Amino acid sequence: MQKKHSLAQANPVETQADLADAPTGALAQFALPAPSVSGEAAHSLQSLALTQNFGALAGVKKALVTVPVRKPNNQTFVRVHPDEGWRFQAAILQLKDNGECYLVVPALYTELVDEVRPKILYAAITRDGSPFLWPINAPGEDGRLDAWSESAHVAAQMAQTHWVRLTANRTVGAYDVTQAVNLADEPKWPEKTFEDIVQIAFKGRIIESLDHPIIKRLRGEM
Repeated sequence: MQKKHSLAQANPVETQADLADAPTGALAQFALPAPSVSGEAAHSLQSLALTQNFGALAGVKKALVTVPVRKPNNQTFVRVHPDEGWRFQAAILQLKDNGECYLVVPALYTELVDEVRPKILYAAITRDGSPFLWPINAPGEDGRLDAWSESAHVAAQMAQTHWVRLTANRTVGAYDVTQAVNLADEPKWPEKTFEDIVQIAFKGRIIESLDHPIIKRLRGEM
């Protein structure tokens, strides 16, 4: 069961044995003899099934090498880390052609005020354990915020204690949030610090100079 919140109002199949006993014909050349089910050849499906913790059985651990910076898609339930130390406000330059986000150092904010936007980066995670950074517009200097961003912040707050899914409601110009009331499992966060996750997410995408190729491209200098 899911709870939704509006934030702005045949025929039998032949076995191999059947084919083996069938008269010779066009398919006879492809027929295999019926398999033996005696002795060591007999295995139950349970004995052959690979358990969900197959990585642990092999003694391996998945390394965290990529952390996307994006909003949740509308088919995925997510959680947000409840610790306030796992979010921060930053100057983000987001390319319009592919949505890629760059982290801009504060010293360049004045120079790039028309290109960057202050955003809150929330540490979030999907049900399969894949972390990502969820960027949401921060309020302006006048404290005002558009309905899309405001509803996203409310959803992020809800996601600290419940699995939620966002759906764009273009009629009201904000997100609807669906809360999964029957999902009681808690997210398994990676064994990394928030700073580690941010460094992974923006590896090669930190703008520290106006000579950065992205800035030069936006200014028509290359």
